[in-house]
Amino acid sequence: MPKKVFIVFALFALLITGGTSLSLADSQTEQLELNGKTLSTVTVNGNPYVSVKQVAQAAGGDVHKKANTYVIGSRLDHILKKGVIRVGTTGDYKPFTYFNPKTKEYEGYDIEAAKLMAEDLGVKITFVKTSWPTLMEDLNKNKFDIAVGGISRNTDRQKTAHLTHPYINDGKAPLIRQEDKEKYTSLEAIDQPDVTIGVNPGGTNQKFVNANITQAKVVVIENNLDIPNMVAEEKVDVMITDSIEAIYYASQDSRLYAALTDNTFTKSQKGYLMHRGDAVFQNWVNLWMEEMELNGEFDRLKEKWIYNKGV
Repeated sequence: MPKKVFIVFALFALLITGGTSLSLADSQTEQLELNGKTLSTVTVNGNPYVSVKQVAQAAGGDVHKKANTYVIGSRLDHILKKGVIRVGTTGDYKPFTYFNPKTKEYEGYDIEAAKLMAEDLGVKITFVKTSWPTLMEDLNKNKFDIAVGGISRNTDRQKTAHLTHPYINDGKAPLIRQEDKEKYTSLEAIDQPDVTIGVNPGGTNQKFVNANITQAKVVVIENNLDIPNMVAEEKVDVMITDSIEAIYYASQDSRLYAALTDNTFTKSQKGYLMHRGDAVFQNWVNLWMEEMELNGEFDRLKEKWIYNKGV
């Protein structure tokens, strides 16, 4: 952090507990950026000043004053005070998140889990539309307090955000047609010039395909929800996706087959995406997840949404 920014915060006697990402956006104009938001500054005697209210708003918290010290509370405090939690989700990744155009509502494994989280917090819930290509940008712009919906935990995302404890194990696997289950028995068998692979943009599916497919034809399909039916109707041959999604679609359509789910191409886990540095809110969410596991709630959601048992 630049020296001039230290001066600003020292003069305000500011204690930040909510987690921030602060940098000088322009060394000439002394603009400041905090969590993707530009803060206005006032220069006094050559030093830039920024109001604690602006900092608190960008950090997603509130300002409290105690013993002549301005304190920015955790995002958890902000959520409890406002009485609402904003949950980012893509709405295009069954069985975790799906925006139903008929009901105009989100549904799925993680949507129901998020509603339970809000209930345990004692607040209302607002779902905020995001996309896989803009997920990290939207988080850093403070469009939501937490993101859910089949988000894979990886070190790349952890560089600029925080991923919670895992709640389900997963890995990349092919969704194919039933008639081809003896044909596509390995990644090598799939990566052939006469094979067409459908993949959605911006997420870990495309990243895996780009890194591992060299011969097969790859078709990027904007809406992830369209790909399984395209496999079934022979418009593409394979969908490389998370094994849980493959299992889900195979349970919905007898023409489809979830291959290699016991021996996935990769090993990964799902978690929820949060802002960095807010240990108070992160600890609450992780403890809530542990209680969900202990009480069998995650197992119930798995049976209902992944294996289509309607419990």
